[in-house]
Amino acid sequence: MKMEVAMLSKPVINYDYLSKRIPYKYAIPVAVAKRAEALKEYAKAYVTTPDGNLISMAFKELQEGYIRIKNEEILKILLPEVK
Repeated sequence: MKMEVAMLSKPVINYDYLSKRIPYKYAIPVAVAKRAEALKEYAKAYVTTPDGNLISMAFKELQEGYIRIKNEEILKILLPEVK
């Protein structure tokens, strides 16, 4: 009996791209965690991923611009002042 193993391709999440677009170190994981929680509880997903993982979906939505971080002006205090 031959056993076939299905390989799920993981979604490509470009964290470097996200960190250039959103320069706040902790904003990306916090936004992704909140979005994944919303997807789990009540929200409709804008994208799908092969693995169906809510965190992967949230990362992909943020990367593709379906969701964005509100109040980015407030997050500017997280950037260090370099002289």
